[in-house]
Amino acid sequence: MQYSTYLLPLAISLCGALLCIIRGAYFEKIVSIVAASGVLIATVSNLWKADNISGFFYVDGLSKILMLTIALIYLTTVLYSTAYLKHIKNPLFQSRLYYILLNIFAAAMFFSVIADNLGLIWVGIEATTVTSALLVATENDQVTIESAWRYVIIVSTGLVISLISTTFIFGASGTLSLHVLLQHHPTNRVFLIGLLLGLIGFGTKAGIFPMHTWPDVHGKAPSPVSAIFSGVLLPVALYAMARLIQVSALPAVRIFSLVLGILTVIVAALMMTVQTNYKRMFAYSSMENMGMILVGFALGGSGVIGAAIVILAHGLAKSGVFFLTGDVLSTYHSTDIADIHSLFKRMPRSAFGLFLGSMAVTGAPPFAIFAGELFILAQLIQSYGWLLAVVLILFLAIAFIAVNYRTGKMIFTGTHGGIAEQHRWETWIPLINLSLSVLVLFMIPYFEQLLKPFFKP
Repeated sequence: MQYSTYLLPLAISLCGALLCIIRGAYFEKIVSIVAASGVLIATVSNLWKADNISGFFYVDGLSKILMLTIALIYLTTVLYSTAYLKHIKNPLFQSRLYYILLNIFAAAMFFSVIADNLGLIWVGIEATTVTSALLVATENDQVTIESAWRYVIIVSTGLVISLISTTFIFGASGTLSLHVLLQHHPTNRVFLIGLLLGLIGFGTKAGIFPMHTWPDVHGKAPSPVSAIFSGVLLPVALYAMARLIQVSALPAVRIFSLVLGILTVIVAALMMTVQTNYKRMFAYSSMENMGMILVGFALGGSGVIGAAIVILAHGLAKSGVFFLTGDVLSTYHSTDIADIHSLFKRMPRSAFGLFLGSMAVTGAPPFAIFAGELFILAQLIQSYGWLLAVVLILFLAIAFIAVNYRTGKMIFTGTHGGIAEQHRWETWIPLINLSLSVLVLFMIPYFEQLLKPFFKP
């Protein structure tokens, strides 16, 4: 079957997980690197395949962009993990199980973005919960175990809400198939309730207000886990929300999504101003980016193009930032901003990357997030005028100042103390990701072509 190539990333990552069961020195690392590399090759080759929007698969331009984002962050996370895991003193389980969980986690996300059925999308996103909770607890101390349990409780609550939403949608329309729902666009009240519940439920996984409390887990999770969480898990949950918006012809759904997105940006910006933990600060920065993406999906038109740009650019830049926080943590042994100083003198390469990364994730030019936000703001002005756009710009500016001021203090203030940075090969991984986040700008014409049929404003 010609569309079976869309199953390749899922199949390869699952095979990687199965092969990691075999014991052998460094075997699980080699298998995971080979599997993630194969996934990236298969994903890139799929970019030029024809869309498939019927039957088992629902793969269009948005699915392809999500698959590319997952594949890139999956590979770089595996590579960075091979160096980072040695810094964990008391791991919860052997590295073999870590790579099994990481490969299954990636497979679940690939499944979520190619399925044609809202129920199967729910299953895929729910499958990430178990694996991700165990990955959060990798460092095996009281704080991380508690964070993992809190994550499971909060996210599972949201996914119960989204499960209830699927029953409402099925009861109102008689189907959960995306392509069937897109043909008929039900408009009854039960269908509307199902969509609104789904937005809240999946929004819990994406860190969308008001179910936004779990990004605090990023401050406790190992850095490569935080990277793949922020880089792709949050956008995959937003993908489900985008599909709910897409199948609705009811203006209330878009307005509700727009309000949630704007409130998410506002709350995240305010939370960033009071953070003392640099990993938690960058987690709330991810929440702000997710809010902007949701605003783009809610607006439609060029807002969707902007949302897609932010998804890919944020995935690359934010994963790079979290990788770099792993370097900082392994050297300073603290996540408190007050404990980090003279970073540029002590760890010049990591400091340079962290400076660029903080600028990238807060939307500074020439990074692609800046261009994506411009697309979203332009559509917002066109649809609702300048007032909402000015409010959004104000809180984006607050987030920009909060993140870069604190990052600058860590990098440039204080006197040099301690041993200078040893040259680490893994530091090149986040620098490569940050470089790719700039190159996303050159993909904008391709994004416009992919997403042209996706939404109308």
